Amino acid sequence: MNKQTNWIFFDLDGTLLDNFYTLYEAYIDFLNEFNIKGSKKEFEKLNGPSIPEIVCILKDRYKLNDDENNLIKIYLNKIDNVYKNNIKPVADANYILEKLSKNYKLALVTSSSHKIAFELIKQQGWRKYFQDYVFGNEVEYSKPNPQIYKLALTKTGSTPSEVVVVEDSINGIKSAKQAKIFTIGFANNHPEEELSEAGANKIITKLKDIVSILEDRDNNNYEIIASG
Repeated sequence: MNKQTNWIFFDLDGTLLDNFYTLYEAYIDFLNEFNIKGSKKEFEKLNGPSIPEIVCILKDRYKLNDDENNLIKIYLNKIDNVYKNNIKPVADANYILEKLSKNYKLALVTSSSHKIAFELIKQQGWRKYFQDYVFGNEVEYSKPNPQIYKLALTKTGSTPSEVVVVEDSINGIKSAKQAKIFTIGFANNHPEEELSEAGANKIITKLKDIVSILEDRDNNNYEIIASG
């Protein structure tokens, strides 16, 4: 096989960790503090930005009078509380990380802060799989802005043509595609058609299906550079 792919960039929340609804619970609890009823539709649109960005959006949208730093602390406390419920990996996450790490370099690219994400990675015993990391607190603009994936390319010294991204969110896919990277949409929390509309090159419903896509891509069955 003429391997063209050298790096796999993984999202964390909802892609490797089955915590989409856990984070949704934190969002609902945060708004409840101000007698505001949240919605899944709103939360889905907030899947991608960092916690400070989410808080800024909610503060402006609902005219919250509290200091922004205090609001961020409240939101983070909500996340800490729900994470105590024992976050679990997505099915096949351990298998796919073990398998891919034998043939590819892996990087984690997440909108979560270093403090939150790295602790979760340690809890799962995944530090051994990743050669590099990019956290939400390292960029000014989070997904869907491409800045986080462009930073990942810079950190890893890679080019878009040798990278594959795995993302479960609309904003994450848009971010990777704007960075011109071949992107696999994982239909774990969003319908396949929505991921396709966001620009995903391929769609999977199980993480283990990444393997066959990589084999096809490296056999030149797919366009190497993800356009558009």
